[in-house]
Amino acid sequence: MRTLIASFLLLLPLAASAGLSRTMLAPSARVSNTCPRIDPSHVGNTQGYADGFRSGKCYISIGSMLVTDLVYRSYGFFNDGLMMVFNSYGDGEDNNPNLTSAREFFFFPRTGAMALEMDKTAGTVSVVMSDGGRVVIDPMTSQLASLERGSAMVSPRIDPADRGGVEITSYAGLMLDAGFRMGESPSGRPASDSTFRDAQGHLCKVKNNEIFAYAGGEHEFKFTDAQLSAWLRTRCPNITPGF
Repeated sequence: MRTLIASFLLLLPLAASAGLSRTMLAPSARVSNTCPRIDPSHVGNTQGYADGFRSGKCYISIGSMLVTDLVYRSYGFFNDGLMMVFNSYGDGEDNNPNLTSAREFFFFPRTGAMALEMDKTAGTVSVVMSDGGRVVIDPMTSQLASLERGSAMVSPRIDPADRGGVEITSYAGLMLDAGFRMGESPSGRPASDSTFRDAQGHLCKVKNNEIFAYAGGEHEFKFTDAQLSAWLRTRCPNITPGF
């Protein structure tokens, strides 16, 4: 049976082909000298921590401390621009694809280091993503409460029918919506579609294999910010990257 943790960490593009797992990463796998390391701390019912991998990929984990029967939604923020919404729908075996899901959003440009801000005195929790945008978390529900640069709708239910339960309806910057998938990372499917949306709301749908590199069962975003801006001018001329 699976154990309760901030499981979305195994949803990294580096592990996408293995599916979504709720098994804890071995401590030796979370090693990076370039990422800030923040030990687990909590405000209200919300726990957060930050660390990194040998690859240099950094992450921030946000999750609830009040979980029963492995039904929960957690959030992962990564320095490649990814915000991952991970849902667990109940206890069961690791290889059951109906018990986990991921919803993925990427934000550009990736201009700086991420930050986890947990203020017990003020009772606030927020994450500064790699594009500089701030995500505010409700410390009681451990759910996304607001976006400094946009608007979001968050379902109170943990239900596969809600497709992750988080929709970002507007954002003052370039966003890539990689979609939703049961049992695995949606960006891990080369033939699937993802959609760019700029600050004006213009959309451009692309194939994942146009923007992600796949090798050895792993995948990662292909472009630097400068390369992405140049590529979009040709591939998605209606999109204004803004950088």
